[in-house]
Amino acid sequence: MKILSIESASVTASCAVSEGENILGEYTLRHKKTHSEKLMPLIEKLIEELGLKINEIDVIAISEGPGSYTGLRIGAAIAKSMAYAADIKIISVPTIQSLAANIYDTDKLIVPVMDAKAGRVYTGIYKWVNGECKEVLKQFPCNIDELIEILNGYDEPVIFNGDGSVNYREKIDNNINRKAYFAPEIFNYLKASTLAFIASKMAVEGDTVAAKDFKPQYLRLSQAERNRK
Repeated sequence: MKILSIESASVTASCAVSEGENILGEYTLRHKKTHSEKLMPLIEKLIEELGLKINEIDVIAISEGPGSYTGLRIGAAIAKSMAYAADIKIISVPTIQSLAANIYDTDKLIVPVMDAKAGRVYTGIYKWVNGECKEVLKQFPCNIDELIEILNGYDEPVIFNGDGSVNYREKIDNNINRKAYFAPEIFNYLKASTLAFIASKMAVEGDTVAAKDFKPQYLRLSQAERNRK
């Protein structure tokens, strides 16, 4: 099964084509949040370089959110339009789980932290079990102090990744009740190849949705909506 994976939830614009767990090709840009200009050309170039046609793609995987409102909307629009055109389904991958899967560690709880600004974060708790990155606590929004309080209720060691783990590292170090581990910088960024790995497991389980039913998962109101309230 060939999967086209699209990552647009953050500053990263990334796409990959995989077959099973084998990555056939990937393009990733982390320069500027210009997904409206860059993402579709990247996808078209990748498919062309691999000598494929859209009707040879079996399913499209998309990072469902949380993340950038604009990025998620652009990714959703591209995924839905391509899925409609090819008459194929979509795999909706939780963004925080995809970020967690950047780290392979069988001993520690993995806690991705995406900075949502003003002390707010998007996060979740994950653990590798039998070669799969499993949810311990599914993705949710909170503030960094609430996250530390939640983690202080667990006994296992914890490893953090994501931009929020960099921005709030001092607070985490000073308040968590055990040694905290932090992933190297390269593992803090979303990428389509990791999204593809999660999607391949979901595809085997038949965890897909029709293009018309896919919606990004923002987890909180947009800035404009919050200001209006």
